[in-house]
Amino acid sequence: MSDTITQTRLSMRLDIYLGNYTGKQVRSDNLYKREWDAVWKIADNARTNSNLTPEIVDDVRMALNKL
Repeated sequence: MSDTITQTRLSMRLDIYLGNYTGKQVRSDNLYKREWDAVWKIADNARTNSNLTPEIVDDVRMALNKL
């Protein structure tokens, strides 16, 4: 999954999810915010290292949908 096109596409999906998260204005006491923070940290580190996978991005999507 380290080819440039795949990494770019997955990174673009993460950007969309981050924008959606920001638009939700999630309160800090939301029970699922901790899950979002953990999943987002993993995804952001994977993006930095060009190790994004569809599974990681999907985990971010699922955490976002719980908020």
